Amino acid sequence: MEPENDDRLREPLDDEERELMDPDTWDWDSLTELPPVPNAGAVMAVHVTREEVAHVSQAARVAGQTTAGYIKQSALMRVMYNVPN
Repeated sequence: MEPENDDRLREPLDDEERELMDPDTWDWDSLTELPPVPNAGAVMAVHVTREEVAHVSQAARVAGQTTAGYIKQSALMRVMYNVPN
């Protein structure tokens, strides 16, 4: 499922951006290979209801963590220590 507001589909803002978006103007013969990023990560999106956000945010505040940090720690503890449902 594609996002409804996909920036890849929008029109370029100006001539410079139009040129940068055009693969025919790219310098394919001078590619620069870079080393991989150590310990690269990923950002995940999870749909939650307002009520769920309120519960998790409150638990995070009590634990002295950000909501994102609390969710990450909770998920990792569950998979690493086989915490049941």
